[in-house]
Amino acid sequence: MDLLLEYLPGLATSGAHIDPVPPKSSDNFYAYTLLFSLQSEDESSGLITPIVSSFGLGRPGESITNTLRLTRDKCYWLFAHQDGALPSHTDTQILALRSSKHVVALLPLTTNACMGTLRGPLFEPERDLIFARFERSHSATETGQLVVTIAKDINSAIKAAVARARLLLNVPGPLVNTPTINAYIFENKLTYCTWNSLQPPTPTTGASALKALEHFHSIGVRPATFLVDDGWQDVKSFRLQSFDCKKLFLDKIESLGAIVKTAKEKYGVEHVGVWHTIQGYWQGVEPSNFASQYSLIKVTKDGYPGPAEGEGFEYYIPHPDSVQSFFNDYYATLHAAGITFAKCDNMASIDHVISAVEVTYSKSGEEILGSSIDIVTLRKAYVQAVTTAALEAFGAPNVIWCMGMTPRVLLGEIGLCGKGVKRVVRNSDDYYPNEPDSHRYHVFTNTINALLLNELDVQPDLDMFQTHPFISSDGEIHNNSTGISQGSFHASFRVFGTGPVTITDVPCKSNPEILSKMVGDVATAPSPSAVVQASTAFTVLNDVFDPRIMWAGVGRGLKVYVDKTVGIWNVQSGEGKLVDFITASDIAQALGVPANSLSTVVLYIQSSNPANERVVLYDMSNTLHPAAPIRIELDPLGWATIGVIEIKSLGEQGKIASPGLVDKYLALQGIVETRLDGKGGNWTYTVVSKCSGIIGLWTTPAVSVKKVEVNFVSENGDLGSSQNPGLETTDLGKAKWFTLKLKGRSKVIFHLTE
Repeated sequence: MDLLLEYLPGLATSGAHIDPVPPKSSDNFYAYTLLFSLQSEDESSGLITPIVSSFGLGRPGESITNTLRLTRDKCYWLFAHQDGALPSHTDTQILALRSSKHVVALLPLTTNACMGTLRGPLFEPERDLIFARFERSHSATETGQLVVTIAKDINSAIKAAVARARLLLNVPGPLVNTPTINAYIFENKLTYCTWNSLQPPTPTTGASALKALEHFHSIGVRPATFLVDDGWQDVKSFRLQSFDCKKLFLDKIESLGAIVKTAKEKYGVEHVGVWHTIQGYWQGVEPSNFASQYSLIKVTKDGYPGPAEGEGFEYYIPHPDSVQSFFNDYYATLHAAGITFAKCDNMASIDHVISAVEVTYSKSGEEILGSSIDIVTLRKAYVQAVTTAALEAFGAPNVIWCMGMTPRVLLGEIGLCGKGVKRVVRNSDDYYPNEPDSHRYHVFTNTINALLLNELDVQPDLDMFQTHPFISSDGEIHNNSTGISQGSFHASFRVFGTGPVTITDVPCKSNPEILSKMVGDVATAPSPSAVVQASTAFTVLNDVFDPRIMWAGVGRGLKVYVDKTVGIWNVQSGEGKLVDFITASDIAQALGVPANSLSTVVLYIQSSNPANERVVLYDMSNTLHPAAPIRIELDPLGWATIGVIEIKSLGEQGKIASPGLVDKYLALQGIVETRLDGKGGNWTYTVVSKCSGIIGLWTTPAVSVKKVEVNFVSENGDLGSSQNPGLETTDLGKAKWFTLKLKGRSKVIFHLTE
């Protein structure tokens, strides 16, 4: 308790009941539950819902030096900030405080009836005060809950907070070693989305989308999934008019089904999906077109920042009793056209409905308002309707949930309470190719947001991007922030995620070099490209609190660690340059081992700055004279990836290591197996690749390659025909470097002598 009050001294007078969680011997954290009594209110008093209760938690203690927070600056999205100035009018979902010894995480909990968040003070003199805020839809007595954890690092603090929340809400954790959803259609596959791809001057038509698929095939890239984003529906005045496809989108094509058929049969796409909002379209449905089939309600939105519609705006959506039939019929229509997944957008809109009433119409068309609708019932009905309709129409809950980073979504049945089954959820605000300063922040906020979402029943979707410069109505815009550098900046980061990797390139504008560093061919015959991406959730060090990561001028890099790889991105504002170093701490974090257990590794460095690129032996075995840190310099929107490869020995002098597919951003993820066999003077080193690419091999000078055997590997693991690739050798002075170009998923056996 003393440690908690050292970091949050104001809790002593906050009115909270503090319940310390007895630690286990295996725990690397301390956890506390703060309980706040929310008394019932007399409904006859005319109290207006939602009912809000706030409790002052005081200021952070003097030993707190840095802060990170995730705040809903817009109602749909969480935004990462490196300061403790909590806004008074928008919600903070999680707050992390850093001292020289610990990280403290504060996570308010949300239930169906009570939404918990953090907010700041109304008045400037109270700056830095923290308030726990609980919003209820009903006047019944509730208990507000807030979890506080204290750990050595931010990863452990957030992980512990979510684990404690699961126990309090009695929900299971993510299931281990199971698919993300019943059929995770995006895993290690490339997705093409039409959103930024089909903006002026490109026509928003099915023909334009098919032209993009044609271009991908012409450069050897084959997306497995194809998402038709906003622009295809039959809408007018921002209301859905019918379940049909817009005639302007079809242009001269017969139907949506014809577009789907061409995508699958001609371009080998496995899954085609479409976009819609949770309420049909942005401002609901057209009553005159849907009232005869479905019961409708008239809803009123609140004034939370974000939407174009102001506070008090009213629109029409299906009644909770009819919304299941509505989406069953909608998805059945889509299924008949060959659609097998959906992107459900504007999720937050349901959370910001403050009133709903039944509506019917007289014979003359006059609107007749009826009974009020329970808001909690409304929210639950809509999520359940989309989930059930997808399961029935597609055979699996194939839905990307978007614009829904609200407490009721993330801590509800899609996120924390997802019953152990992970669902794909967008992890950040949109990718804006036309906004120069948005690119660096997009990578930063995706990184910090994912620290929370990776712990939920959620597969974070890091959003789409383009591999080419921004294209305006006047043509390509080439500058440091919207030119070609933004393509590789986003691409190198996206593969560090485990969710969908989605491109939204304008037809015929894709950059083949960037695409080839993400994907490869699995077989010799045309088939969907394999994405070489992370297999586990990434982590960070407490360096993410450092404001020098984001400021203008010469600063530090944003470092991310996954699958024995370090990634560094220059996310500084303006034209800020980056000078940073790879140290033993980075290598230990990438390998997931204590720093004092490190010995000698090989580092394979790729970068947007060619001066950084190298393959080098890095010796940390001598604690008195360790290897010097490796300097990394990056221009605006620059990046570097550093593979950390453990070395294997052939006798006394021979050493060998494979950095993987060295033409991919995440080279080590390009191989699925390495094995060293043999003794004496004869050895074999076997490497199995995930897809086509260039395999790299580092050895000491004492090692020679006598012969190489290369065979294709089929999907079931059987060996296929042999390849005869040329082995290229480079003398590095104190080492040798071998490269071999592979044409598909391959098994390579290097016959070696020492």
